[in-house]
Amino acid sequence: MALGARSIGFHLWLILSGLVPNLIARPLLVALALPWGLVWAARGRARKQCAPGARRGFVLHGLWPQFKRGWPSECGGAKRFVPNAVIRDVLDVMPGRGLVIHEWRKHGTCSGVSPRAYFALAEKLFRKIVIPKAYIAPARPLKRAPGQIAQDFARANKGFTKEMFAVVCKGRGETARLTEVRACFTPEGHPSRCGLNERRACRARLVIIPPVR
Repeated sequence: MALGARSIGFHLWLILSGLVPNLIARPLLVALALPWGLVWAARGRARKQCAPGARRGFVLHGLWPQFKRGWPSECGGAKRFVPNAVIRDVLDVMPGRGLVIHEWRKHGTCSGVSPRAYFALAEKLFRKIVIPKAYIAPARPLKRAPGQIAQDFARANKGFTKEMFAVVCKGRGETARLTEVRACFTPEGHPSRCGLNERRACRARLVIIPPVR
């Protein structure tokens, strides 16, 4: 997807900072959600990224404006239609057509930019994140403490600290399964400490990361 990174990022910053009127009110940051592909495949949400032999780990879920508590959702006044060309362009990093449409309607409509600009920025930030080598295509299950996962991502990404990543897991016991890692940015696109929405998203002592297929 052609990005036009500077113009897109600046435009979205104006909107999210409240400098463009009649749109959403001053989110503090945006969260880039990176689900573990095999988990999404098991839930029937991933397609070519998680097909047998694809060996995909993290994929792109979405880009979410965040308030201190809560977030804007399904903002009125924006077009709800996502052009097929935009969907095709972003499917190399997102799990499926249905997810692209859902993410636009729930989060993208609050951005004030076009579907193309919104998904271009999401893809730009996704490609900016370096996945730690051990997490790219593990052949065996990995067990890590949530804080260790965040630390590993921070070490792999210059300018980030572990507080700028949030680990999301599923399970209530001491051991749970990884579902997602989120990277947090300011509206301008700079790394940022994650907010209250992202903290304590995983309370397990250890997280299991399944191997890729």
